[in-house]
Amino acid sequence: MASLFDPPQDAFGRVGAAASPREVVAEPPAATPPVLTVSELCGGVRGVLEHVFDDVTVEGELSNVHLHGSGHLYFTLKDADAQLRGVMWRTSAVRVFFRVENGLRVRLSGRVSFYEARGEVQLVGHTLTLAGEGALFAALEALKDRLRTEGLFAHERKRTLPPFPCRIGVITSPSGAAVRDLLAVLGQRFPLCEVVLCGVAVQGLTAADEIAGAITRFGVLPEGHPLRPDVLIVGRGGGSIEDLWAFNEEIVARAIAASPIPVVSAVGHETDVTVADFVADVRAATPTHAAELVVPDAREVATLLNGYGATLREALRSRLSDAQRTLDAHRHALDTRMTARLTDARARLALATARLDARDPAAPLKRGYAFVTRDGVPVTAADLMPGDRVRLTWHDGETDARIA
Repeated sequence: MASLFDPPQDAFGRVGAAASPREVVAEPPAATPPVLTVSELCGGVRGVLEHVFDDVTVEGELSNVHLHGSGHLYFTLKDADAQLRGVMWRTSAVRVFFRVENGLRVRLSGRVSFYEARGEVQLVGHTLTLAGEGALFAALEALKDRLRTEGLFAHERKRTLPPFPCRIGVITSPSGAAVRDLLAVLGQRFPLCEVVLCGVAVQGLTAADEIAGAITRFGVLPEGHPLRPDVLIVGRGGGSIEDLWAFNEEIVARAIAASPIPVVSAVGHETDVTVADFVADVRAATPTHAAELVVPDAREVATLLNGYGATLREALRSRLSDAQRTLDAHRHALDTRMTARLTDARARLALATARLDARDPAAPLKRGYAFVTRDGVPVTAADLMPGDRVRLTWHDGETDARIA
């Protein structure tokens, strides 16, 4: 079957030949063109297009961008004078590292095909890149400048990480080596901490939306919720700039900035720097380094606590020793004062006793004197007359007498 793009031939099949005026050419009878079905014609058109335009790169502006639930990417590629529908099947679309949006100027590599069901020519792409020299980095720098102007990179808004987190949220690919290393380090360093893993795509068309969505979902959990983390680790293992591009997307940067939970960015290797690193509260060089930043080493904590315990015990012993010495000194001083006071009291008691003894009316009786009463009333010699009857009282007895 001749191609629509085949060069013209003469009646004898000679390409580009013209009949000589001296030659007599027998004209064959005109052939009746075959009657084709629509499907046959569309199939032929498709075959021609896919054969001739099987490897093309087309530059234009994106519009009508739609990421289907199946993962296929549909769009229109246009310039000032024309437009073509385009599609990237899921297996190719997942390799697109930047956020595909209307208005982007891109270069699409792939083939031209014909969608027979609708009778439309379409581009089937396998690679999609931003158009223009340095367009990728220019877009990145423009985003960084905008976010910096808004204050999202400011050191003043950075929060310190909790020293002893009870729960850590990890947002990364659930199947990568990075998450295995990160979880292993967390378990070794601080096994008391609980880890809540939220698996997301970390590259491809859906990665930025999934990462931002996970950060937001963690952030809206109320205080006291059994899954609300004390700190978030957001990241992935190393790769090319295209692999890491989801962490340069604005939607991820703004989700990190809006998070009420402190965020540690752990993207790639030590030399990899993304927009997420600038916005996060703390930047870790690698996912493993992030694990070392968010939790203490339990062995170091135990050693530190043992040191504190020894210091505390020594301090307590020292204070008890000082208190014992102080108590002994107080007891000695008290004993001395009590002894002095008792001695003084005894002296005063002896003096008072002596004074009382001196005034005791019975004291003269012990020296041989007698106590004279008349009718029970004490009398002196001047009170007595001869013949008075009196009573004499000695210290050892009494007797009656008459005054002569």
